Amino acid sequence: MELKRLEVENFRQFYGTQEVSFSLEESNNVTVVHGDNGAGKTTLLNTFLWLFYNELTLPQPDKIATERALDEVSVNSRVPARVKLEFKDQGRQYTAERKQVFQKRSQTDLSGVQVDEDLTLEYIDERGNHKQRNNPKSALKRILPQRLREIFFFDGETISELTADDGQEKVQSAIRNIMGLEILERAIRHLDAVEGRFEDTMDEYGSNELSDLVSKKQDIKSKIDSLENERENLQQSRTETERELTQTEERLSELEDSRELQEERDRLRTNLDNIDTDIENIDDETGSVISDSGHLPFAMPAVEETARMLQEKRRKGEIPSEIKTQFVEDLLDIEECICGRPLHHGSGAREEVSQWRERAGSTELEEAAMNIVGRLSEIGERQTDLYDDIDELLAERSAKRDRKQKLQEQLDEISETLSEIETEDIGKLEERRQDLKSDIEELSKSIGGVEREINDREETLSEIEEDISDAREENEVANQARRRARTAGYLRDQIDALFKKYQDKVRKSVNDKVNQTFQSIIEKEYYAQISDEYALRILKDVGDTEQELVAKSTGERQVASLSFIASLVSLAKNQYESDQDTTYFTGGIYPMLMDSPFGYLDPTYQRRVSQKLPEMAEQVVVLVTESQWSDAVAGELADIAGQRYKLQYHDEQKYEYTEIVPTGETY
Repeated sequence: MELKRLEVENFRQFYGTQEVSFSLEESNNVTVVHGDNGAGKTTLLNTFLWLFYNELTLPQPDKIATERALDEVSVNSRVPARVKLEFKDQGRQYTAERKQVFQKRSQTDLSGVQVDEDLTLEYIDERGNHKQRNNPKSALKRILPQRLREIFFFDGETISELTADDGQEKVQSAIRNIMGLEILERAIRHLDAVEGRFEDTMDEYGSNELSDLVSKKQDIKSKIDSLENERENLQQSRTETERELTQTEERLSELEDSRELQEERDRLRTNLDNIDTDIENIDDETGSVISDSGHLPFAMPAVEETARMLQEKRRKGEIPSEIKTQFVEDLLDIEECICGRPLHHGSGAREEVSQWRERAGSTELEEAAMNIVGRLSEIGERQTDLYDDIDELLAERSAKRDRKQKLQEQLDEISETLSEIETEDIGKLEERRQDLKSDIEELSKSIGGVEREINDREETLSEIEEDISDAREENEVANQARRRARTAGYLRDQIDALFKKYQDKVRKSVNDKVNQTFQSIIEKEYYAQISDEYALRILKDVGDTEQELVAKSTGERQVASLSFIASLVSLAKNQYESDQDTTYFTGGIYPMLMDSPFGYLDPTYQRRVSQKLPEMAEQVVVLVTESQWSDAVAGELADIAGQRYKLQYHDEQKYEYTEIVPTGETY
């Protein structure tokens, strides 16, 4: 694909008709567009997304037409918003144009209502005739597949995300998309659908039980898919938030005024985590003590009242302590008192001694009473030990909490100090860091909840699948469908294995090209690698071993990411120009449109990247701020930039707008 000319009319802040002609010379294949932040660089990049895919990555994506154009017309008048691109693809000339027409509804209406829309794709055939494609939407997506938009239209200041710890999925996705493996992906999806249709057949001809089980299975799978999408969205949000937090903390660490405070805060955080663990252990031990002996304080009032009653009865003689019942019975049996008097039946002396028998207590009662009194001291001692243990634990916990409070106060002081530092808005950075930490915690809790629900439903799904397997044996038609479903599943698994094998082969090819490009730019003895897990890493050799760099500068990550994308473009070109036919991938020639590729680079790397730009793609379009247009960049692009434009931002009118101005300034 070769870009020739872009024309925009009343699109976002581009008022009136503006145009860019792209450099087509082989030796001058770079087009440079200058523009300050807010002037419209990102909008210019979005013109391609809107034209090809009717998609915008801008704030207020529904606002298409320029406010100034709507303000200048009368009520009920119409304003066209239009993007037209002339380009060449596979030897054929194309002109694509997307237009939306907006009608002004009131005097203060500056958005308008869309009343018309049109998308056309015109080409010139072999005889020189101009013809229209019947389905321009599908045709444009075939020329530049939507899955490739992030590879060829990208922000140079954010592509360093590819080297982040969580960048494996993006790297893998980029390799898969550029390779055009949609044939295998479609086959996998198709076989999934075929397996589902055979399961429907088993449902139709199987038992009622089987029908119910299959229905439940589909419901659970649908819910799991929904939960996985929710988890993915939450994880993406957390990843983006973590990335912003890392950038914020890196910025704070880089600032001389806050570096030591940051380090002290990290040490305090570690101490706080340890104290929280100690407090949890103390709480667990306290719970165990209370669980074992916590009833004693509640039992003591009843025990003490019982003791008091026993003592009172002993005082009154209701529980005798001196005369035993058995002693009185022995005197009556021998009919003689201890004083020598006879105790004959019917005598007054015998009657008096018999009365002592009634007043004496039984042996069992006496023993029981003495046993209760004896246990009182033991219970009291246990209660004392309980209180001592709890007091000791509470004292230890109080000390830990006091230490935690002091540490937290120190942390708060550090945060307050950082907030008060005025150098480069350090205070605002610190406030943003605190907000991001809170957001990450909430997102992590939500992710954990969703994952638990997924696990629960997957367990249920496994049980239902076992029940389905048993129920399917009941019907021959269902059995046949089961065998076919099994075959479809087997084929799907085989194609999936082929897909992964081919993808890994491509990974190794890209890995070699990435390292070659990276080492041609980087000064240090580092090398780039795409790991088996599709992590884009920067490594160095240490003796006979390989060691991943712990700390990578943003500039080095940006160079590695640029090298990766350039390698994909090169691979696609090589495959397109190759004589070897490939079932899955035909390749293609694609341009690269980069917004702010020099943002995090020092002058040395700015110069080296500028030197490599013409080699990264057949055609390169660079959107750059004036601050990034350093002597190092300008010096290298002097001979290779065939076209140069400036986004002239105007704010002197009632409404802001941007004008694309060609510049003939020397480099």
